[in-house]
Amino acid sequence: MRRARPGALVVFLACLTAAAGCSGSVAPPRLDAGAIAYRAGEPAFVVDAIPTVRDGRTGVDVYLGLPPASIIHRPSEGDFVGVARWTVTVEQEGRPPVFRTPLDTLRAETAEAATRSEPVWRVERADVPPGRYVVRVVLEDRASDRSAQRQVEVEVEAPGGAPALGGIRLEGLGRDGLVAPVDGAAIPAGLDSLRAVVQALGVPDDSETVLTVDRVRADTSAAASLVSFTPSEASLAARGVDLSDAERVQTVRQPVSNPAAALDVVAPLPSLRPGVYRVRIELDGAAEAPLAVAERVVVVRRRDYPRVTRLGDLIGPLVYLASEREEARLLEAQGVGARRRAFDRFWGSRLDDRRLAAATVRAYYERVEEANRLFGTYKEGWKTDLGMAYILFGPPRYVESTPAGERWIYGAGIASPGVLIFERTAGRQGQSAFSVLTLTRDRAYSDVWHQVRRQWRTGMVP
Repeated sequence: MRRARPGALVVFLACLTAAAGCSGSVAPPRLDAGAIAYRAGEPAFVVDAIPTVRDGRTGVDVYLGLPPASIIHRPSEGDFVGVARWTVTVEQEGRPPVFRTPLDTLRAETAEAATRSEPVWRVERADVPPGRYVVRVVLEDRASDRSAQRQVEVEVEAPGGAPALGGIRLEGLGRDGLVAPVDGAAIPAGLDSLRAVVQALGVPDDSETVLTVDRVRADTSAAASLVSFTPSEASLAARGVDLSDAERVQTVRQPVSNPAAALDVVAPLPSLRPGVYRVRIELDGAAEAPLAVAERVVVVRRRDYPRVTRLGDLIGPLVYLASEREEARLLEAQGVGARRRAFDRFWGSRLDDRRLAAATVRAYYERVEEANRLFGTYKEGWKTDLGMAYILFGPPRYVESTPAGERWIYGAGIASPGVLIFERTAGRQGQSAFSVLTLTRDRAYSDVWHQVRRQWRTGMVP
């Protein structure tokens, strides 16, 4: 009689909740034994740059959001403490750059609090004259010496007599009940305190603002295999978002109270379900055409994103490992019990050893969470081409960034792709609200594609 195999889902969930964690012969190594809530790879953070006029001076407000889970926290006097160093540079060709180098010390009362993905925010102000600037931000985790860089282009306009609107920023009530910035790329679903804020300049009397919120069509499919066809640049997969295909969610008109040379206009937003939305604010006066317009595309996420916490989170990413028949079985399973059994059947068909199963499953979904954290845009990070490559092969040894995209360079090995080329198919010159990097696929990857999937399915973590 064949012995019953351990349920992979049960093993995985027990591994996540156990205080000491699970281990096995292929468990991913910890880079720092004293680290709490650490994920291999670069720190992830949020940067938003909004041109404004403050006290009659033009400049840029830089909003910096740091999730506690992005850096190492160490035990210290009963708390867990993480330290991050920011380098904020506002640069314009022909002018000396403006620097800010503050430190952030994040304290968490428990290890669980150190794993929060909701950002802690700070705001840095740079007074600069009108012009086009590049805001470059580097975050260094002082415990690991790992760093990450982001940059945003921003146009600072000279205030004049004509009405104008600045960039839209988002706010809501934080955990402490106080108003705080909200990450426009990961707005928590169902947030009932969400509001859009825009600075208005030169507002005339008897004017009003019109807020519209549209849900727009976005690609939600998981990345195709390395040996599939590369999507054409005209396809939704390559463009990411289709702003012409929109459904109106809300329209709010409100008069501008006490018009002034510069004031912040606040517009409430509805509670939104997960998806991609366009937020547009118009400043209207007596004329038929709007006096000024500002708009922004935002993404609403489940509140527990980027974590893998639900059965669907576990089944979805298996598309990169499953055969067509196995994928069909996973999709056909209805109800929680049937889906659990399908999940266990997938992993248990190859992995008899409980420790090996626990280590492999845990490693796979740690990669999924990491891909969500690093590569999420208009859809979950694990569904993107970058996320698919990261999950299967791990982080590359080197990344070469070019105006056309990125080259991921891996070392030699049976299941190594060598070089993966990602071309930018959207996100340049205002073509899209999001940067979309599309993998250049090739039949030459066939052996590597089958080999890496075979390794994962037999408990060998690439």
